[in-house]
Amino acid sequence: MNLNISFRNMRGNGEIINHIDHRLSFAFARTRDEIASTTVIVTDVNDPKGGVDKQCKVVVKPFGLREIVITEKRDDIRQAIDRCLARAGRCLNHKLKRKQALRKKTQDTLDIQPELVHAI
Repeated sequence: MNLNISFRNMRGNGEIINHIDHRLSFAFARTRDEIASTTVIVTDVNDPKGGVDKQCKVVVKPFGLREIVITEKRDDIRQAIDRCLARAGRCLNHKLKRKQALRKKTQDTLDIQPELVHAI
C-alpha cells in the first residue's frame, strides 16, 4: 500500500504522522493487501480562528474497485483522524464483502448452467 500524508494550513509533526500511521494499521489490518494507495489530507480549515475546523480527508484506492473518499470535521485533529480512518476501514470492508458475494453468486450461476445444458 502506497501512503501519502499531506497537511494544509497547518504544520505536520512526527507525532501526528505516527498517529495516522498507527490508526491506519488498525483500520486496514485485514485489507492492507487489497489497497493500491491511500492519501490522508489533514487541514485546518479556518486557520487559527478556532471552532470546529480540523478536517481529515482519506482517499483509499483499492484494486479493482472505485476509490473511497471519507471526510470528517472535528475540533480536535486526532478525533477527526480516528473517526475518518475508522469509517474508511468499515467502508472498504463492506465493499470487499459485496465484491466477494457477487463473485460467489456469479460462480454459483456458472456452476448451475452446465447442468441445465445436459438436462436439455
